[in-house]
Amino acid sequence: MVGPRSSSAKLALLDRIHRWRYGRRYGYEMLFRRQDRRPEGQVGVILADMGMPEAYDPTFYVAFVEHVLRHSLPPILHRLVLSDHGTVLIDPDKPLAREPFEPRQLVDMHGSTTNRAGRPYIDCSVVWRPPAMKRNPWDAGHFLCTEDGPGGAPDVCQKTCAKVAGWYYGRLLPEAKVAWAHQCGRIYEEAAAALRGLRPSVATRHARYVDATSMRDAVEELLAAGCETIVYQCYSNLVYSDLEDYTFAFPRIKHLVGGRAKVIFAEQLGNQPALRSAFAALLRDQLARLPRQASLLLILSKHGHPFKRETMDERAPAYRQPLEAEVRAMLEEWGGRWELLWSDDEYADAYWDPRSKKLETRAAYQIAIDRGFDYALEIPTEFLAENTDLMIYHAVKKYAVFEDYDPYAPIPYPDWERPLVRTFHRGRTTGIYAGCPVGPYRPYVVKAVVGSVLDCLGHSRHATA
Repeated sequence: MVGPRSSSAKLALLDRIHRWRYGRRYGYEMLFRRQDRRPEGQVGVILADMGMPEAYDPTFYVAFVEHVLRHSLPPILHRLVLSDHGTVLIDPDKPLAREPFEPRQLVDMHGSTTNRAGRPYIDCSVVWRPPAMKRNPWDAGHFLCTEDGPGGAPDVCQKTCAKVAGWYYGRLLPEAKVAWAHQCGRIYEEAAAALRGLRPSVATRHARYVDATSMRDAVEELLAAGCETIVYQCYSNLVYSDLEDYTFAFPRIKHLVGGRAKVIFAEQLGNQPALRSAFAALLRDQLARLPRQASLLLILSKHGHPFKRETMDERAPAYRQPLEAEVRAMLEEWGGRWELLWSDDEYADAYWDPRSKKLETRAAYQIAIDRGFDYALEIPTEFLAENTDLMIYHAVKKYAVFEDYDPYAPIPYPDWERPLVRTFHRGRTTGIYAGCPVGPYRPYVVKAVVGSVLDCLGHSRHATA
C-alpha cells in the first residue's frame, strides 16, 4: 500500500526530473502546455502586470535587475556578479560616461546626494569604476564610495537605480512620475468591472508579478474568499517569455498557492484579436495624419532579448503574424508608397548580435533615412503602457540617428490618457514614435483581457461562474 508520504515523495522526485529535463522550459512545458484548463468550484482571477511604480522606488528596480541577472547567468557567477562592494554613485549630468571625469554632483540609488552622516558624496572619497562590459558601447562606468560599508544592494542593481533616480526622475521626467502604473491600473479596473458584469461570482485581484508580496496578497485574498480555482493572466506581457512568465511568475504563483487551489494560466494576451485591434486603430489614426502621396517605412518594434533559446520566439508568431497581416491590409488601403520592417529595440546591435541576425530599431530608422522615406513610423507592439524603457533607455539608442534628438532633454508627458507621440527629423525623413494604445484605444485592450479570462472559464464543467 502506498501512503500519502510515499506518493508525495514520488511527485517531488518526478518534479525534479522534469526540471532537470526541461531546464528553462520547465514552466512552459509542465505548468502551461500540459495544464488542465478546466476550472473547478469557485473561481478567482489574478490580473497581473510588471508593477513599475509611478514615483521612483528602488525596490522595484533592484528586484527586477537581480531577477534578470539570476536568470541570465549560470549559478556559479551569481555571487560574483551580485556582490555589494559599497555605495554606487552616478553624476546625473554624465550618466553615460565611460571614461573617468571630475563629477559635479553624485547621487546614490535612493536619489540622495549625501551619505548616511549627511556629508555630500562629492566631498567623500570615491573611486571610478569603468564599464563592466567594456566592449558594449552602451554600458557606462560609475563611482564607488566605501566609507559607509555595503550599499544595501548588488553594485549592478545600485548602478541602475542611481541612474534611474538621478537622471531619469531627477532630470528627464518633468512630472517625476512614469505612467505605467496608472495606465495598467486603468486596464485592470475596467477589465475587472467587465468581468463582474459578465460573471458576478468570479472574484478578481490585481498583482504586480515582480513584487512577491503583491502576488502573495492576491493569492491569499482569493483563497480567503473561498476560491478553489485561480486563473492567472499577465496582461502587460503580450507574448509570454521564459524570463518573465514561464520560469518566473508562473512558478511563483504555483508556489504561493501551494496546492490549496487549482491554478490555470491563461493564454498570452497577444492571441486575442481585440488586442491586435488596439494597435491597428493606433496605426489607422497615425496614417490619417499623413499625406497620401508620402512614402512610409512602418517599423513594428519589439523589446528584444539576448537568449539563444527563448520560448517567446516560438509563441510570438501567434500574435505577430496576424497583426502583420492586418497592418499590411491597412497600408494597402492607405495607398501611399510603403514598406514594413520588424525590429528589436534591444540586443540587436553589433555587441549583442555580431552576426546581424536581427534588425535593431535604431538601424531601421537609419534605413528610412538612407532610402529617403518621408516618414518612419514606429509602433511599439509589445507595450500597453509607457515606462522608463520606452521613454528613455531604448530611446537613447534608437533615436540617436536623428539630428534633433537630445538624450538630455526632458520628456514631458502630462496627459496619460493620450499616447505619448514623439517626432524627430533628419534630412527629408520624419521619425514618429506612435506611443502605446492607451486612453481611446484601451477598450480594445480591456476586451482582449476579458476574452482571455473567459476563454479559461469556458472550459469549466463544475465551476461556479
